[in-house]
Amino acid sequence: GALWMCIVLNPHCKLEQKSSWLKQLKKWNGVDVCPWEDGNHGNELPNLTNALPQGANANQENMGQCKSLEYQHLPAHKFLEEGESYLTLAVEVALIGLGQQRKMPDGLYAQEKVCRNEEQLISKLQEVELDDTLVKIFRKYAPSLLEAGPYSGLGEVIHQDSVPMHTFAKYLFTCLLPHDAELAYKSALRAMRLLVLESMAPLGDTSHPHHIASVVPNRYPRWFTLSHIESQQCELASTMLTAAKGDVQRLETVLESIQKNIHSSSHIFKLAQDAFKIATLMDSLPDITLLKVSLELGLQTVLTAALSLLSSNPALHEL
Repeated sequence: GALWMCIVLNPHCKLEQKSSWLKQLKKWNGVDVCPWEDGNHGNELPNLTNALPQGANANQENMGQCKSLEYQHLPAHKFLEEGESYLTLAVEVALIGLGQQRKMPDGLYAQEKVCRNEEQLISKLQEVELDDTLVKIFRKYAPSLLEAGPYSGLGEVIHQDSVPMHTFAKYLFTCLLPHDAELAYKSALRAMRLLVLESMAPLGDTSHPHHIASVVPNRYPRWFTLSHIESQQCELASTMLTAAKGDVQRLETVLESIQKNIHSSSHIFKLAQDAFKIATLMDSLPDITLLKVSLELGLQTVLTAALSLLSSNPALHEL
């Protein structure tokens, strides 16, 4: 069913192709166990299905069939239409799956599996050298993900239990940066949010960038992989800081995003260290703006730690 959904959503597939594939899918539907592809059956169906991820459980993890992607088996040289190959179709399917908004499942094992599947797929994508055709695909899908409704994990509005997009956004940022820096930053900054922690914010003044600090020690009990997720969020922020060196406006924007979205004092401290190291590389003069970013993040670390200490020790309020 999930495979058929991918086929009918392909805007390039012809009616006769759909009819042929539907006939084969109906045949497979009558078998108790999903069969291995028959390499001798036709020229297009086996190759296309090899291009799609195998064995996904859409109901459990909603990973859009994106458990794995075996590019090495694709006849990348064979083109379906002008400028389109099985490899480009595979990359498109992977981007659709990775960008889906999906709810974090319950249980430690299921949550670890979500993280592992995403990282494995991105690792496969990183093996592919981006040519002009693939860059066009990235530049086409990134705006779609940003403008899409509830189906996109990078959409403007997402559910608080939505799986964060930090790992995917870091990969997307790296791919887009040399070709469309504005789109790269827009995607990465949108992905920085971590609504599951913001949903724990106390009532009152939520406009202050540090308002969440007082509830950090409580954590979110059902998100067993939260520490890993926050580490990926920190890596995304560090990647943007590194790329923004020398650009005052971008550095200020990234700093504001860090202050708003990162709630762990240890990760804020790490980013302060990263900013200082990047600003004082031996082969260039110190970057004054980055040094200011490092200082502000260092001060925020102290403030966050102090607020956390106060929240866990009410007696200190008198002091």
